[in-house]
Amino acid sequence: MATDFNQNQTPDSPWNPFLPTKRDISRTEELAQKSPIVAGVLTFFLVPAGMIYLNRGVNNLKILGYIFVTAFILSIVSYEEKDARKMEGINNLVGLCGQVAIITENVKAVTLARKRLASQQS
Repeated sequence: MATDFNQNQTPDSPWNPFLPTKRDISRTEELAQKSPIVAGVLTFFLVPAGMIYLNRGVNNLKILGYIFVTAFILSIVSYEEKDARKMEGINNLVGLCGQVAIITENVKAVTLARKRLASQQS
């Protein structure tokens, strides 16, 4: 499915954190000036630092919500589990996947903004 990133058209899905928001599209020039490497490194060390650098947070907060819900559901499902180390490992895996998803989303936001800007200028 091809995605059109014109000013008037944006895929509208409140649940998918990997689609650009209308605010992202309106701020294409500002996001395109940011460095995807800096965004990724800041997000790796401290998620709020990446959010402040890019001045965007809705998609990051969606991913954080998914992380908390997934960890909560896994905790409920394995409540009777005797081995706490196994549950700790699962929670660490969920946290790692969430961190990778947030870093990917921030880097993708910058690279998509650069692509939108390049297509607008041509």
